[in-house]
Amino acid sequence: MRYRAAWYALIAIAVVVIVFELFFRYHYVQGGDRLWRIDRVTEQACLVRVGAPDCAAGAAAATGPRAAPRAAQNPYLASPTPEPNPR
Repeated sequence: MRYRAAWYALIAIAVVVIVFELFFRYHYVQGGDRLWRIDRVTEQACLVRVGAPDCAAGAAAATGPRAAPRAAQNPYLASPTPEPNPR
């Protein structure tokens, strides 16, 4: 009985984490005939193919601690998609 509030808090945190992982972690963007999955936590972009996302493509190499920001790579890239936006 002493730790009832702590258990409720732990369960509430677990529910919030599960809901975030299921519904809010990934952002899907249509770029032409391609579908990109962007991880909101790591900002890694993956090309989605039939079956599973392909994160081993060139988009994965551009994310990491030493990678330049996207604006420095392409000043015309206003969105988080790997495809350039029309001017």
